[in-house]
Amino acid sequence: MHTVTRLVLLLASVVWLAGCATGFPQASMPYVADDGLDGEAVLARSVTAHGGDLRERSGDLNYASDGRWFALIKRIQPVVTDADYRVTAETRYSPSTGVHAIRYQGPAGTKQVLRTAQGIEVYYDGVPTRDAQTLAAAAMTTDAFALFHFGPSFLAARATRVVRLADAREGGRAYTRVLVDIAPGFGEAASDQVVAWLGPDSHLLHRVHLTLNGFPTTQGAHVDTTFSGYRALAGVMLPTRFHERVRGPLRIDAHTWWVTGLDADRGWRAEDVGDGRFIGAAAAPAEPLR
Repeated sequence: MHTVTRLVLLLASVVWLAGCATGFPQASMPYVADDGLDGEAVLARSVTAHGGDLRERSGDLNYASDGRWFALIKRIQPVVTDADYRVTAETRYSPSTGVHAIRYQGPAGTKQVLRTAQGIEVYYDGVPTRDAQTLAAAAMTTDAFALFHFGPSFLAARATRVVRLADAREGGRAYTRVLVDIAPGFGEAASDQVVAWLGPDSHLLHRVHLTLNGFPTTQGAHVDTTFSGYRALAGVMLPTRFHERVRGPLRIDAHTWWVTGLDADRGWRAEDVGDGRFIGAAAAPAEPLR
């Protein structure tokens, strides 16, 4: 690596580690909108628009995805991105039980993550790891993906405070926004904050802007992920395209990915996604999008 490149990466890492959540939206008092809805009502309306509270939904939701990481984020956050493994993925999610399994494939091999109420398990090529940093990073990113892919039910389940913010304009549209304090936060974080941008007519999530307090090298950072290409699946509205950016203390593109397959209600069981493999009803790839 060239000396200049090393210096840039070193400075970027120092800024990241020393950064605080400068620029993350806050509210000294709730915004009073013409529609008269407070933050809790706005969030509840979005949950309904997405198909209702997923915690009350029996059955399973399954998707396949592909994507790419941007170069600088891989160098600054190698443990969090784990980009040699996290490229394509097959995901199995049971909302009512909270079982969330992701099987990644990349040039280095296969990584499988199992997130449950009992904790986190990570397997590389079928072999479990007990590395504390790997487990903490996987818990944080898997929780974030539950929000990204499955919507505001995640926020409703963990919200300790919901405050309406002033609308924000982008691309000629005004988006409704709420600031949500959640506890627990993502992964091992005691708490985090999320600003949800909601479509003015659809009330679907357009973007989430969040803190990441669950891993040492992301504490003080904040990122946003923008969603598009919604599809209806078994009564649930799910986005199919995602773009993630770091917004502070650096401002860089991080990750872009897209759903390649979707299906629901296969009837797989928790044991079908354990021990670092997918078996039984969990095994087949998600049905390709058309």
